Amino acid sequence: MVLRKLDYGEADRIYTLLTKEHGKLGALARGVRKSTSKLSSSLELFARIDVQLARGHNLDVVTQVVRVPGPRLGPDLGRTAYASLVAELADLATEDRHPLEGIFELVVFALEDVTLNEPRPAAAWFLWAALNLLGYAPDLMECDRCRSPLQEQSHPFSPTLGGFLCPACAPAGLPLVPPAALKVLRVMARSDIDLYRRLKLDDGLLAAVEGVLETQMEHHLDRRLRSLRFLRQMRISA
Repeated sequence: MVLRKLDYGEADRIYTLLTKEHGKLGALARGVRKSTSKLSSSLELFARIDVQLARGHNLDVVTQVVRVPGPRLGPDLGRTAYASLVAELADLATEDRHPLEGIFELVVFALEDVTLNEPRPAAAWFLWAALNLLGYAPDLMECDRCRSPLQEQSHPFSPTLGGFLCPACAPAGLPLVPPAALKVLRVMARSDIDLYRRLKLDDGLLAAVEGVLETQMEHHLDRRLRSLRFLRQMRISA
């Protein structure tokens, strides 16, 4: 999967690729920005490819590439923004040449989901799955402090304090997550995507779910995601 690209020199480009067997790696495509290049049409962002590489001094060099048949994103700003979130998270969550089991399959699925279905709920599903894969998913059943069961009511949520808290354990001023959002998160935790796709997720409910997933992810990655910053601005202006 093509996660990222960076122009290099007058006509070259460096690509960040996610592979199933070798994890993340960088590759140099020489002359790919020339109009005569036979590589450029296959090396699109978020494309799934079969690629042949030659060993280079610092970076491997692309010698041959074929795009794997499948759905294409097209010129859709919203879908592209959510695909960028998938790619940025995959880039940050993986180390060079250290494959993380399950991440390649998850990214392939998520990019196809964003392309073929409603991109916003598809991206939310990906965020939960990524949190779960990385071991960052919050506990959805018990208060993180006293371990009492979370009741059917709004609950405070704070990644810095561990996740969901019961009202008795939470300091004042924490944002509250409505019970409907907690139910959606529990559906995600069951990995039942068919049931998840049947849920009626209005903008307010989806925003509450996203708030939990996005703040949890950024807290554990210890950085703000550029793609999320753009998506938040896009939601405000919509």
